[in-house]
Amino acid sequence: MVQASRIVSLINAKGGTGASVLAANLAVGLSLASKTPTLLLDLDLNAGGSQASLFSLEQAAEQKHLGQLLQEPINVNTLEAQLLHHDRGEVHLLAAPPVQSLTVLRLEQLYELLLVGNALYRNIVIDVAQPRLNEVMGVCLDCSSMVLPVVIPDIVSLQATSALLREITQADFSLSKFELLLNMANLSQDLLPEDIGAYFQQQLKRPLSLNLPYAPAEIIKSVNRGVPVLHKCKTESLVNAFVELVRFLLRSQTIDVSTVSISYRAQQPPEALPSAAQAVQTSTAASRSQQSKALMPVSHAVSGWSPEQYRKERQRLHDRLLQEAKLHEMDLESPQKREQARQTLRQKLSEIMVADKVEILSRKEKVMIIEEILDEALGLGPLEPLLKDESVTEIMVNGPEQVFIERHGKIELSHRQFLSERQLRVVIDRIVSPLGRRIDESSPMVDARLPDGSRVNVIIPPLALDGATITIRKFPAERLRAQDLINIGSMTPDMAAFLRGAVQARLNILICGGTGSGKTTLLNVMSSFIPPGARIVTIEDAAELQLDQQHVIRLESRPANMEGKGHVSIRDLVRNSLRMRPDRIVVGEVRGGEALDMLQAMNTGHDGSLTTCHANAPREALSRLETMVLMAGVELPVRAIREQITSAVDLIVHQSRLRDGTRKIMNIVEVSGMEGEIITTQEIFKFEQMTVDDNGNVVGRFVQNEIRPGVLDRFVAYGVAIPECFGPQAEHLVFEDETGMAEGKGQKKGFFW
Repeated sequence: MVQASRIVSLINAKGGTGASVLAANLAVGLSLASKTPTLLLDLDLNAGGSQASLFSLEQAAEQKHLGQLLQEPINVNTLEAQLLHHDRGEVHLLAAPPVQSLTVLRLEQLYELLLVGNALYRNIVIDVAQPRLNEVMGVCLDCSSMVLPVVIPDIVSLQATSALLREITQADFSLSKFELLLNMANLSQDLLPEDIGAYFQQQLKRPLSLNLPYAPAEIIKSVNRGVPVLHKCKTESLVNAFVELVRFLLRSQTIDVSTVSISYRAQQPPEALPSAAQAVQTSTAASRSQQSKALMPVSHAVSGWSPEQYRKERQRLHDRLLQEAKLHEMDLESPQKREQARQTLRQKLSEIMVADKVEILSRKEKVMIIEEILDEALGLGPLEPLLKDESVTEIMVNGPEQVFIERHGKIELSHRQFLSERQLRVVIDRIVSPLGRRIDESSPMVDARLPDGSRVNVIIPPLALDGATITIRKFPAERLRAQDLINIGSMTPDMAAFLRGAVQARLNILICGGTGSGKTTLLNVMSSFIPPGARIVTIEDAAELQLDQQHVIRLESRPANMEGKGHVSIRDLVRNSLRMRPDRIVVGEVRGGEALDMLQAMNTGHDGSLTTCHANAPREALSRLETMVLMAGVELPVRAIREQITSAVDLIVHQSRLRDGTRKIMNIVEVSGMEGEIITTQEIFKFEQMTVDDNGNVVGRFVQNEIRPGVLDRFVAYGVAIPECFGPQAEHLVFEDETGMAEGKGQKKGFFW
């Protein structure tokens, strides 16, 4: 089994350059020189290909060709079944499909084909036969150890090839493995080889070294008879030129296709090869290993670069870009302007890499480096990919070398790192500066938000001993709806119907839970239940709520300025909102004296208000409210405070994040009154955890209490339909799956998690 092959791709931007004839004869030459068969791939998908004719295999190619191979899983057996063998056995040809055959070559299929060929052949020649850069050509360029653009001394051919090379360069392919091949070198006295070499010097940065003489009689005879030039040719100069070209190719390095980073593989990895393909199992395993490697940052993926070399080179390129680009003169106000600036900087950085001879063979690795440097120049550096990853819900930066993320409720260490504490501080400044906030040693903590609404907390030395710390709470691009919470098992349809009715019946609702339990998300969902037409005032430290209603006023607190003036607290905003004629007041979170003002608002005609607080149980939420009221500085007896709470708060919704990372509504409790000096509550719904399965997932059930809630009277008063689960027959409901045993009276099948 071959681990690595010499893969040579011939490309031509204009027909008539003789690239197909060259590919056929180079395949023969490599076979003769290495004394092993060479695999020749004809990728002419539109014109039926010409390689079969060049070997007198036209009839056989009608039955065996690439199109037939693509109808089956690609492995050793299926590939060999479609190969055509030349009489002398030197070349194994995979012919192009016939003209009448409509063939679509998917990128993963081409990669699998090259992976299998890589395991079977020492030499592979590809007649790319694609006039423009497309995805098929892109995979061939990525997987080749050498690429030969074929030109002839014709101005049209030269211009077309020059345009193709510019397109390839702009697509971030490295030209270090490109060698320009001049065919029919002595065809014209107007365009000499040295003139053509100078013409392409700017693109390839090295002189023209490969050329073949013009011998039309021998070439035409070879094509017409279907016999390669190297088998029967009387023109010694042409044969010698082919021999020298083959020797040149033999000096090129081999390539292991399984170690090549292909762009599509990040989203669509190749299928596993069938077990019958024993010869390529090792390469396939290496391919899968490399796939995960390709998803790591460049410091772990650039071939031949140590992490320290990568850091130094990236910093040097970043500094060079800042010197030449003049970022301070660019307009970065709007997303469109930023994207235009990014395109300009991308082109400038590519030019810098060419001028400084920074050669990276893998296009994907080169693109990754460019994008990381642009993220540093224009964005939030290593955080940009994490912010774009929708599966990441929280980002936690603990100094420049540790970036943790939360994905699917689990915390893990990412491979992202900042180059230095200085780069981390630059990113922090980019976050807080647009919001008019400041952060320095005199004010080392700040709350802010990103343009997409994500919440950010920053704390820096001397308070943070191990370096600046950033915590980013991301929010989905599309806000969650009640049905989404039902689908993920956070609540049942009956719970959603009850909460919807509670909001429409203008009940005052307190949402409680621990950090990261989903309180704000649930508040957003419940705020969407407010009927249209209501004047809603939202009050937050950092604006996170996204309400669809038309009449919404959003207020945000403000810290003090550098002189210690201008501070506006949540309590100030709650007081001010009472003068704004609100129908509903929605406070993102109460954590201090504003709790008293919020309770007074609920008690003085502002029914239907919503807020959240930190607490681990409904009873603890009531205790916290008492404590926060005392923080207002007003001397009130405990009984008076509890009476205020009892008359103001109607419902408490407790949400929690369980050990498996899922978030569920654990309790929905109504505040029913007081007995003596104790606030009494009545549970309406609760989640009962039963066990934890072998995968660590929590298994439990939602249970509805058998006692009819007193708040349903408010439903009737406001003309809100009472949910069906509270009908006269539904005295006690347990929500289970169809395999579970329902309990109590009024048995009903529901949900089981």
